[in-house]
Amino acid sequence: MRAERHHRLSLALLAVFLASGLWLEAMIGLRAAGWVDDPLRREFLRLGHAHGGLLALVNLAIAWSLGQLATPEAWAGKIRIAALLGALLVGVGFMAGGLTHGPTDPGPPILVVPAGALLTLAAVIATALVRPTDRPPGS
Repeated sequence: MRAERHHRLSLALLAVFLASGLWLEAMIGLRAAGWVDDPLRREFLRLGHAHGGLLALVNLAIAWSLGQLATPEAWAGKIRIAALLGALLVGVGFMAGGLTHGPTDPGPPILVVPAGALLTLAAVIATALVRPTDRPPGS
């Protein structure tokens, strides 16, 4: 994945999660049935919006850092995929877990959140540690 594409997808991810937050606040402000009266759903939708938006910003920082640190493209492509996938899994996992929840616990989609968090963490660590002179992964 190229740097320009990573920037654009990060901005698109940010727009999606910002829009979802605006929609959620509108539903709460309008006291829309099903959203306001279900605290677990409301909490997990907020968690998804907030985490997704924050991790989209982290993706922008990673996209910028990969260029600034002259990370080899073989590494940078893998880091970009891990960072974007991680942000998507965390944000969507929280939101989908809130939409499909049981009486006291979030729904099964919440199970992808830890995987997304680990992917994002790995992307941040790799961005910090990989140097321009490092050999490509798998070589």
